[in-house]
Amino acid sequence: MRDVHLALLSRSLCCNVRTAAFVFTSYYLVSTLLVCVDIAVWVFSGKDLGGFVHSEHLTHGQQIFDTTSNFLLLCMMAISCVFALVGLRKGFSKHLVPFIVQVYLDLGLSMMSLFSGPWGLPGTPTFEESDRLVTQFTGGRQLEPKETARITTIFGVLFVLYLLMKVYTAHIVTKCYYVMKLTGEMKDSQKEESVSVKLPSYDEAVKMPPELLSPACKFI
Repeated sequence: MRDVHLALLSRSLCCNVRTAAFVFTSYYLVSTLLVCVDIAVWVFSGKDLGGFVHSEHLTHGQQIFDTTSNFLLLCMMAISCVFALVGLRKGFSKHLVPFIVQVYLDLGLSMMSLFSGPWGLPGTPTFEESDRLVTQFTGGRQLEPKETARITTIFGVLFVLYLLMKVYTAHIVTKCYYVMKLTGEMKDSQKEESVSVKLPSYDEAVKMPPELLSPACKFI
């Protein structure tokens, strides 16, 4: 019965939760490294490769603090992704805990970015970012009300899908953690049940030296 429950728990939609967790963790790692590269290029050359908003309205000191804190947070995310990938490869459920915490933190900050863009992690899409990109593509032309409404609708739909993907990622990684933990507990219990002690027969016990006999055999 426990094996059947584990088999049902290990599936999500059309794939195994461990495979899905590996895919989402790899996506997080790649995207985090790309944002780190973009921030580094912006700091050293002033060029913005990915079109991310870098809080240009802040003072120079505030920009340094904001950029440094974001970069350190992204580094922590990358390290947790590496730990999670190693845990998925080796079957260590505890290695997934830092990544799970980071995913829920990213999800919460992404929801808060709906009210204020700077709340989101670097790389989180914002309406200001999309508006700036549209302005660049249109050559600075003033948009008509219908075009603005269309862009706002498209951004809203895409951002909802973006949040749903993060919710599904958090669900998959958490589910994978419990599956790996349950699998490890089952393996440990099977090892304990398979351990057996072979006691000597009466004739063998009589022939053995007294100092090698256990107290129970000496009593017999």
